[in-house]
Amino acid sequence: MNHLNLSQLNIFSSYTIDRSDHNIGDPRTLNELSESGHARFLPITGYKVMVTENLEVVTIDVTEFRSQEYYKKPPVYLGRDNGLHYFAVSVDIGHGKTQEFRDLRSLAPLLDKNDAALLGYAVMMITWQRNHRFCGVCGAPTISISSGHILKCSGDNCGIEHYPRIDPAVIVLVENAERVLLGRKSDWPEKRYSAIAGFIEPGESAEQALVREVAEETGVEVAEVSYQSSQPWPFPGSLMLGYFAKASTDQIQLRDGELQEARWFTREELSRNLENGTFLPPTAASISFSLMETWFNQSSNIPFRMLCENNTTVR
Repeated sequence: MNHLNLSQLNIFSSYTIDRSDHNIGDPRTLNELSESGHARFLPITGYKVMVTENLEVVTIDVTEFRSQEYYKKPPVYLGRDNGLHYFAVSVDIGHGKTQEFRDLRSLAPLLDKNDAALLGYAVMMITWQRNHRFCGVCGAPTISISSGHILKCSGDNCGIEHYPRIDPAVIVLVENAERVLLGRKSDWPEKRYSAIAGFIEPGESAEQALVREVAEETGVEVAEVSYQSSQPWPFPGSLMLGYFAKASTDQIQLRDGELQEARWFTREELSRNLENGTFLPPTAASISFSLMETWFNQSSNIPFRMLCENNTTVR
């Protein structure tokens, strides 16, 4: 199994922008880049990005950037691609009749994978800056340095540097006797199910977290695990580590109240429920969908994605 190739197939992780210059320490160099004709700015507001009606990513050149009140903080340098230097910028509103802000989570499966990955990167950086406006040590305001990849405390007696935070999480498709274990939360859209997931806690390996999360949420015991691939998840800033697992038990007990329901599904049940509209898969942007698709297609004549696309309830 080529984990590198599998990871590159996941939405938000396929982009190959050159990040070698992202940690520019000289403000003058960064300023020259941002003021050049090769600079392109990506407007970000919350988890929303700007696209055209044709789902093309909107970038703003330096002239337009300086002429409008788009930005609230200094731009974050993302990297270089095909001679252009990309920056993420936190903005308040969109502009133009053919352009609008749209939620990246729902938009991502419709975008070119490189565009989705670049926008995901931009959203993660802007979200991190927004959530760390103050020092976690002394409470003083932070200031952006090193092209936006470090937030430094402005306190005279502190000055600690904060780096982008990534929260590692595991997501696992558990199998037992040609069935997979899926769960749903009460606040999800009706009929939506997904693989079991949870954050890795201090002092845990990813595999230990996987076993614990499955047991806590469903009462099922895991006997074997195998790594599949990873995915950056910009809502707000996680790294999802995807696994397949074999269960040694199949009795379900909802122990921690995290899930409203958990149940086993065969391929036949998934096919039937997709056809009659009683099953809604996770969004195609997620690694959960990828795990389900990989498992389903191992023993099915009809691709999982085709079944989902034929289901008019899937969006």
